[in-house]
Amino acid sequence: MRWPTEPRSDDVITRVQSAIAAKTTLETAKGMIAAYHDASVSQAGRLLADYAAGHRVSLADTAFALVRRIMDPSRILDANATA
Repeated sequence: MRWPTEPRSDDVITRVQSAIAAKTTLETAKGMIAAYHDASVSQAGRLLADYAAGHRVSLADTAFALVRRIMDPSRILDANATA
């Protein structure tokens, strides 16, 4: 990663923490889909990615909605079944 000026250490820490949180949310969402659909984690990841692409929403937003229980896992499966 390149910055035009030397980043402050707290900026770097914040970015790293954000990246870790996003990755954790994605992995949790994949686990939820895998358990709900009785699928592998890699299959669940593809289902999530396909849903996000098909609905023109970010993968991170989709994962966040699942983990926060804003979206039911069946929506991911239903959307992929009709695609």
